[in-house]
Amino acid sequence: MPIIKDIQLYVPKNKNLNWSFFHETRCITFFYSRLLPKLQAKDDKGVQIYCIKVIEQREQIDTFAHINFNYFPVYVEADAEGILSLASGREKKEKTLEIVHEGMKRAADELNWDKAILDDIYKSIKQSGYENIYPLLNKNSPNRKYVCSIICHHEINTIDVYMEIKKRNGVIVNKELLFSVKNTDEQHLFSDYGNLKWRLNHKVEFSDKDYKQVYRLTFLEKDNLKI
Repeated sequence: MPIIKDIQLYVPKNKNLNWSFFHETRCITFFYSRLLPKLQAKDDKGVQIYCIKVIEQREQIDTFAHINFNYFPVYVEADAEGILSLASGREKKEKTLEIVHEGMKRAADELNWDKAILDDIYKSIKQSGYENIYPLLNKNSPNRKYVCSIICHHEINTIDVYMEIKKRNGVIVNKELLFSVKNTDEQHLFSDYGNLKWRLNHKVEFSDKDYKQVYRLTFLEKDNLKI
């Protein structure tokens, strides 16, 4: 039986609005998706939340013309244009979370999920300050004194990618912003980048899968550092 792994927001009948809304809300939809436990559905691998101005519009929508394959459809009243017009990224995140949580509760009603699990996810996102930060890759140094992590800060308009070096006790030795991507659909980033290699105990490289774009971080180990 499939496990629900993804949530997507969808604005029907307006391709340009849907594109903008999908990308500017992706930081929160992916955040919520990441925190999902193993929720099962008979035939579906995701939930697609139709964002419509009034719930009666659902009768006018042909889900077979719009829905992603194997995504369970639910409907939520939402003003997509109004949310996009907000000047504050924090407000956009807050509004998005309300839409996602409402859509997931409606899915829970139909798929017999425990809503308490969804309420915990909702609270966790709010408690985090709506900051969707997650590791892409981790790798130990050859001498096993350090751990290098590629960390993604998923925002409204960008995904900022950092390289972070930590000692084994968790103390950060160095952290640098490598680059930012404007495509906030994380799957594009995941499909493009995937190589993390230590060249020396104090030199690490991160690159795209074709090794055309390479980022390097070198740092010094001092004798008086307690590792």
